[in-house]
Amino acid sequence: MAETFVYVTLIESITEEQLLAASEGLPEWRKEYIRGKNLSGRIEGTFAYLLLMKLVSERFGLTDTARFTYGKYGKPYFSGINVFFSISHCKTAVAAAASLTEVGVDIMDNRPINEKIALRICSERELNKFNRVKDKQSFLMELWCKKESLVKKSGIGFNKGFISADTEKFDFYVFTAEKYTVSLAVEPCDTVLLSEIPFSELL
Repeated sequence: MAETFVYVTLIESITEEQLLAASEGLPEWRKEYIRGKNLSGRIEGTFAYLLLMKLVSERFGLTDTARFTYGKYGKPYFSGINVFFSISHCKTAVAAAASLTEVGVDIMDNRPINEKIALRICSERELNKFNRVKDKQSFLMELWCKKESLVKKSGIGFNKGFISADTEKFDFYVFTAEKYTVSLAVEPCDTVLLSEIPFSELL
């Protein structure tokens, strides 16, 4: 049984001054990666990376800051290290997950979703379930998050469309907080441990 670790950090109150301080801890290749982004993109890219490195350092003893390698459809990997990871961000928070097995994580702001989108993203089985549930907003939020985490785990993206990512066939861990929802696509029987890390610990 593998252990999968998830760290989440709230980023909505981070200032540009705090971003500059955090950026000092980035390797040069990561600084280049976020340099052309707007302020929110730089905050997300900086703190997602720092959160990931804190996670793998504390849980796996890894300190490698080499440039990521990428799979055929853009999934990132560590260079030559057999620890799998996934990162995600939204306006409210960033999330990082790591495991000895393939993993995918997605985090979303808790916000209203147009229920008409169900026809565009649901498989037949998912749509049947959507039509039966009372809390359709929570169902769609979790479903969207699950699909995102699933394609991040597989590494193939949405090249076959949202509907083809059928969540009924896979295992997920879903956690809903006051401001965000996070989904983790995991291997069967994986143990998931989630921790919320103050952004001050990443400065």
